Parts: sequence; C-alpha cells; structure tokens
Amino acid sequence: MESIQTDFLKRDPRVRLSRLAAAAALVVSASFSQAGAPVAGVAAALSGSPSTSMAYVSLRSGDPQIWVRNGQGQEQVLTQGKAVYAQPALAGDGRVAYVAREAGRPVVYTMNGDGSAQQRVSTGTDAEMAPSWSPDGRSLAFYVLDLKTGESALRLLDLQTRRITTVAGPSKSMGPAPASWSADGKRLCFLGQDAKGRNQAFVVQHDGSGLTELSSKFAPRGAAWAELSPDGKKVVWVADFREKRSHLIVTDVDSGQSTDLTSSVVASHESPRWSADSQYIAFSSTRDDPAGTRTDVYTMKFDGSELRNLSRHPAEDFDPKWSSDGRHVIFASLRSGTSLLYQVDLQGEKTEALAQHASHDMDHSVRPLALSGR
Repeated sequence: MESIQTDFLKRDPRVRLSRLAAAAALVVSASFSQAGAPVAGVAAALSGSPSTSMAYVSLRSGDPQIWVRNGQGQEQVLTQGKAVYAQPALAGDGRVAYVAREAGRPVVYTMNGDGSAQQRVSTGTDAEMAPSWSPDGRSLAFYVLDLKTGESALRLLDLQTRRITTVAGPSKSMGPAPASWSADGKRLCFLGQDAKGRNQAFVVQHDGSGLTELSSKFAPRGAAWAELSPDGKKVVWVADFREKRSHLIVTDVDSGQSTDLTSSVVASHESPRWSADSQYIAFSSTRDDPAGTRTDVYTMKFDGSELRNLSRHPAEDFDPKWSSDGRHVIFASLRSGTSLLYQVDLQGEKTEALAQHASHDMDHSVRPLALSGR
C-alpha cells in the first residue's frame, strides 16, 4: 500500500488528493485482500442514522478507510483491513456506497451507516467505480469498465428489485467524477468520451433516453468536469481552453446555450458544484494567485455575479462541497501540511478544521440537503 500512497501524494496538489479513488482503485499491479468486516463498537449516534452528515476517506490508520461524521462532530471508522476503500457516497438515510478492492479490481459496495450489511451491488466481472445515489435513495448510479474490451458504461441499480440497467455507453472512458442527478431523479449528467476521444459533458434521462452531448460546440478540446443543477435545467462544466487555462461554463440543457462565467480571467477553475437551490456554484480556482498555481475556494451566482473568495490562504484549498444545511462550504486543504477537511461559514466566513491529526482526510461526501431533515 505504501507505494501507492507515495506515488499518489506526489501528484499535482490541486487534484491529487481528491482523486484517491481513481488513483488507488485502478492500480492493477498491487495485490489487496478482500473487503474487511465492519468495525465493531460503532457509536449509537451513528448507527444507521440520518444524523450522519458526511462520509470521507481517511489515511489516519495507514490505509484508506471510510469514515463518517455526524452533526455533533463525532467521527467513526466503518471499514478495516488492507483493501482500498474509496469514493464514498452518502445517501439521505445514512447509507454509504463506496468502492473496495476485490479480486484485483475495484467494485462498488453499499453498507448501513454503522458499517453493517456490507454488500456488493453486482456479481459482474467488470471494474466498478464512482457510485452516486439518486435523491430518493432508491437507485445507485456507477460506472463500469469492461476489462477485456476497455469500454465503459453508466449503469443504474434499483435497490429494491436489484435490477441493473445500462443508461449510457459504451464509451472509451467515463468519469472520473460520479454522475450527478437532478433533484427529481429523472436526469443525470456525466463525463464521457466522444468519437474523437475527448471528454465531453453529457446528460441522459434515468431510463436511458434523451442522451445529449453539451460541450463540444463551445469548447472543442473538451470538458474536464460536469455537474447537473438540482433543478435539472443547467450543467456547469470546466472547459479546456489551453492558453487561457480552464473556464467555468454554464449550459442550458434544453436550449444548449452556453455562457462562459470566467471569460475575462486567465486562470484554472476546478470542481464546480451547485447549491441545492441551483442558484450558486462553489469551485476552486487559481485566479487570485499571481503565480497561477495555488487554488482558493470560491462561490458565485450561476450568472457569474456575486463572486466571493472564501478561503484566502497561502496553502492549497480545493474540492469544495456544500454542507447539508447550505450554510457552509466544506473543502480540503493542505494548510496543515497534510490534506484535512475544513468548513467555512458563509455568513461570517469563519473557517474551522473538522479534525486535527497528522494524516490525510479527503474525498468527502455530504448528506443531501433535500433529505437532511433540518
């Protein structure tokens, strides 16, 4: 495991730690044990409870494990062993989907919020990655990679019937970010390769109809990230403009009209994510760093107005996500010398660390606002 961690942590700091799942899960030369049993003695406050507010990957035990944190700040590790545990996705009722290493490939599991009832979502032989829950928690989207043909597809699992359907693909590549859902569960957005081998932003209905590519006409070099707004009407994506770095683009799904929110800035913009009301976008960017290498965390309105730098720190801040109550933005930072998770209050802009230790926390998933029962 040490060789994987060392190689991974040498990567570009803006993307290396938020990409643990893709980096670790796809290394085929390493050998790992089967998924470990759930850890005993989980606090009652976390036991399958919707009070669980966040799931994340931590290396504090020496190996990647899935941890959860509740609204009172209590933390608990849910996995153990030498398998690679990564890409946690938290459902509204506290269940966790995640990726584990099994028989030399990554596969998707689900478990209860106390670590019990670990279960593979399929019996296939494909590699499986990047799970994401439907808003009602009844379906799970994930990517599969056929290890024989090298082709990828986006599949949906019905958690009640256990039926799996392919809604998009095959493609030479999908992801690495999980597919995003509209709040009504009818539409998904994902990155996939086009016929020219370039990543583009796609939307598709949950039944596989209406597959539409949105990004190539505006940015022929392709897209590096894409997320669907909760109202299902807009997609924010990152366009590769080479000499102008990467820009944030918002595209209307129905009309296909695209707007560059950052046209006047020569900087990199990364990991845009929508607020629950589809009005604001959180993202990271190098726009305030004279050297153009260090990212801060920002928010702006979907039309490009009301830009705010939330972090303003000399260390790297990245991978922002909205808190369940919509009052904070939670992000990863290297300000301690390792990757730890922080949250910033959107009213007072006070920033606090969610945990303090000498290892790494990353790849966090926040419980959906719509089901949080505030």
